[in-house]
Amino acid sequence: MKTKQELKQYFENGDIPVQEEFWEWQESYWHKDENIPQDNILGLKETIKTKLNAPDPNLSSGFYFIAHNSPWTTYQKINLNSYYLTSWNGSNFVSSNIFYNNEKVGIGTQAPTEILQVEGNIKTKGLIISDLGYIPPMPGQTKKFVVARQDGSLGWDTQTNDSQNHIPLSGTDQGSPITGDLTLDNINGNKEIKGTVQGSYISFNDDGSLEINNKINTSINVTISGIDFLGTQQGFGGIAGSHYYGDMYQENSFIQKRYADKQHSYTTKEELTGGTWINGKPVYKKTVVFNQIPRTGLVEFKTEFPDIETIISNEMFTEWQAIDAAFAGNQWRNKACITIERKLATIELIGDPNYDYSAINSFTLTLEYTKK
Repeated sequence: MKTKQELKQYFENGDIPVQEEFWEWQESYWHKDENIPQDNILGLKETIKTKLNAPDPNLSSGFYFIAHNSPWTTYQKINLNSYYLTSWNGSNFVSSNIFYNNEKVGIGTQAPTEILQVEGNIKTKGLIISDLGYIPPMPGQTKKFVVARQDGSLGWDTQTNDSQNHIPLSGTDQGSPITGDLTLDNINGNKEIKGTVQGSYISFNDDGSLEINNKINTSINVTISGIDFLGTQQGFGGIAGSHYYGDMYQENSFIQKRYADKQHSYTTKEELTGGTWINGKPVYKKTVVFNQIPRTGLVEFKTEFPDIETIISNEMFTEWQAIDAAFAGNQWRNKACITIERKLATIELIGDPNYDYSAINSFTLTLEYTKK
């Protein structure tokens, strides 16, 4: 087929194309009044796929968004209500239940009167903080006030006549003492009254006992004046401490059983030891405490041990506060010594022949012996 330029040259040179050449050229073109098939237009289908369809004239009025679902792109109507914020439900934009108008937000209401008004419950794990620091009263309900319910929630309740009869955190007012009992429910565990310093406390235990500051703290004392501890059950153990205090006792300290056992681990009654002396006679043992010592320092015990024949062994303990001494055995730092005879003990302060031995607080003597 001759091109258009080749046919032009025929006429320019004075030549005339043959009929077949002219008709071939004519058939290669489309007339303006003819419809060209889409398949005969290069790239037309691919181009149309990337173009947006014109809105359907049959669509109703409103707002639409472009929905692309390959290979087609269409219009989809947005279902909105006036003044409601928009949300996405997974396939379309819809109106939420959050209403906004005149800088006020309402949830569940179309007529909010505050900056934020919620018709329904609010659940939060954080704090709700107000710069004003108060909860406003319920409109028109002067007898309502906020209460903490047993289920852990807060709510409004009707004010009772004695609603002001409570114990404030700052304490009761002067002249307004507590007139009733303070009852703590300790059925489900111990309940405590605690101090903020050093962890001091009073615990009301579920077994009925009362515990006060049961902690080791050398700088904090629990002081109780004029109080009796009485037991109501058989076998009650009396006053008991959680720790041993015997190493720190003072003049007027109450003593614990452990301390008493330690200080008085002897019997004042004569008893058989179960042993025998070399002469076959049974051995006896007895302890005597002398709280009054003669001025001379001679302590006779013939009345306490009337039938002694042979002293086999002796043990002694002397409490002598005048020289700041309390010692076991028969001598103290080479300054005091004690000798034992069959019916007499002699106490001597070396270097002081005129000493008044009645200053000795006590002298305890334990003897093992045979009888006549």
